[in-house]
Amino acid sequence: MFIGLQSILPVSTPNGGYLPHWLFFISVVSIFNSVQAYFSTDLSKKVYSNASPSEISPLGVRTFGTWTFITSIVRLYGSWYLVGNKQIFELCFWSFFVAFTHFNLEWLVYKNCKFDKGLAGPFLVSTISMIWMLSQKDFYLSADISL
Repeated sequence: MFIGLQSILPVSTPNGGYLPHWLFFISVVSIFNSVQAYFSTDLSKKVYSNASPSEISPLGVRTFGTWTFITSIVRLYGSWYLVGNKQIFELCFWSFFVAFTHFNLEWLVYKNCKFDKGLAGPFLVSTISMIWMLSQKDFYLSADISL
């Protein structure tokens, strides 16, 4: 691994584990997504592909970008402080749960999304992250990194 990259990645447990690195990666990607929301509605139109054009306003996209940036910050902190920290772990988990709930409601109830490449990304990231976090909760919360 590149020495420079290794120095910015979060620390995992003494026994390894990639969840902190996943959270870091998702945070960085989400930050770029948030920034683009201030300049374009293109990505939101792909996610909310069944919505009428009038429903995808620049104001709504910027608001969604702001919400995404806030969750990026939570997940970025989680990538660094997740191990052994129940509160941070739960905040990260709930950020994925809220996203999962939002996208499923827009798809199944409000019908603003269809399951295509626009929705697949947020759907898969939230689903995989929640399953990963739930399945590895004890591993990360019982770890002691003060060694």
